Amino acid sequence: MNGDLKITFIQQSLAEYMQSVTEGMRLAANRLKIGVTDEGIASLSYNVLQSGEGAAADLSFKEYLRMVDMGVGRGHPLGGLASTRSALESLNKKTGKKSGRKPKKFYSKTVYGKLSHLQGKLLYGYTEAAVAMLKEQMQANN
Repeated sequence: MNGDLKITFIQQSLAEYMQSVTEGMRLAANRLKIGVTDEGIASLSYNVLQSGEGAAADLSFKEYLRMVDMGVGRGHPLGGLASTRSALESLNKKTGKKSGRKPKKFYSKTVYGKLSHLQGKLLYGYTEAAVAMLKEQMQANN
């Protein structure tokens, strides 16, 4: 496989993956009722660029969406200090609310769930391209 063709194939595969991920995250966020103003969901964007002999992709969005995914923030620390936890528990006992915040997995499930498909596509694409190149060479030699 030609070097430029290989990089183009990787970039195209990454662009399709990132498009699928951002669309999947939007659907999951709507299904889980994440966001009041939809500002975080509107901030979802990606960029695919060439990086040396390969390609790289960058997914960006508002930081608080990641906190929603993990179930932390607004006084709900992720493995925070014991004093903070005990203070929260005593506060929640008074108000009758449950301690902590339930994670809404819209990022992790989507991104990592689609990753194996990307890996398979890259491996299969390389295999198919290598077979086609070998067939061309064999026909040219005959």
